[in-house]
Amino acid sequence: MPDPLLLWRNPQTGFRRRLPLSKIRNAIAAKAEQKLNRLKPKSSPFIAVIDPTNACQLHCPLCPTGQGSEGRKKGMMKLDTVDRILKELGHTIIDAELDNWGEPFLNPDLYAIIAAFKNYKIHTAASTNLSFKEQLDPQELVNCGLDHLIVSTDAARPKTYQKYRVGGDFELVLENIKKVVETRKKRGSLRPFITMKFLVFPHNLAEQDEFNKLAHDLGADRVQFQAPYFPEKMIERLYQKITPEQIEKFARPKPKRRNCHWLWTGVAISWDGGVSPCCFGISYHSQFDFGNICSQSFREIWTSDIYQQARSVFLGKEPKDSRARFCFSCTHRGG
Repeated sequence: MPDPLLLWRNPQTGFRRRLPLSKIRNAIAAKAEQKLNRLKPKSSPFIAVIDPTNACQLHCPLCPTGQGSEGRKKGMMKLDTVDRILKELGHTIIDAELDNWGEPFLNPDLYAIIAAFKNYKIHTAASTNLSFKEQLDPQELVNCGLDHLIVSTDAARPKTYQKYRVGGDFELVLENIKKVVETRKKRGSLRPFITMKFLVFPHNLAEQDEFNKLAHDLGADRVQFQAPYFPEKMIERLYQKITPEQIEKFARPKPKRRNCHWLWTGVAISWDGGVSPCCFGISYHSQFDFGNICSQSFREIWTSDIYQQARSVFLGKEPKDSRARFCFSCTHRGG
């Protein structure tokens, strides 16, 4: 007899969907095991960040991909890898963000990837710069069922946009948003829910009200203002004369949680199948992978010694493995 179905509401889009009781049970168990700091959890992650590609056509000054920093080899996730992920985790994942270190729409299989996740009743989101022509097919975007389209724009004017989104085309981004809104309307669909995202910097602070109006006029559903995650030394790369006081105006506060939810409730998987404990800097480098889902079972990776060492950080233990030490020294610890 199939599991009874329950309602689950996404806090960002507000979309409700029916989920198998097994997914709900797993999510509750994962949060309980996080609270207990269990080193070898029986539950599985219910949040996933899946990177379709780590390539990008823009050159944002605070992004290691945009700056060409040495890291994981560039590539595109194959559908075989997607099938492997869903076979292992499709029964527990509730929410998946299909992006991380690159522009997801550069992967020619993105629409098929989204559809595959939707077949497992997974709420899908994709963050994009939307500054391209050939890769965007509004009809396919609506057809594949993407729930949440997050468009990183950061400005209300072209000149301001170019300050950070180097290589992007502001007018093209606006045109693409209009196309998606119009297609969605013609199809009578609420999906994808569109968020226009605004990373707050000193150079764009004065455009927040103007950005709100722009988003409303375009037909976006939500505006998100967010402080950048980047450490001060990277901020200084963009603003060589910035003062500590100015940084404080838009810097993200340091987390104060007892432990890090990622090690119990979430996982990041790169285009090549590399499994990372979170989507921050550790996942940019393949040498820090905790395993690879293409060659190992996820359960083997999830309960491995390296994962247990990382979780033990929150019991006051210093890991021996260099990969787990990344968690020990993480500036986002607990976030």
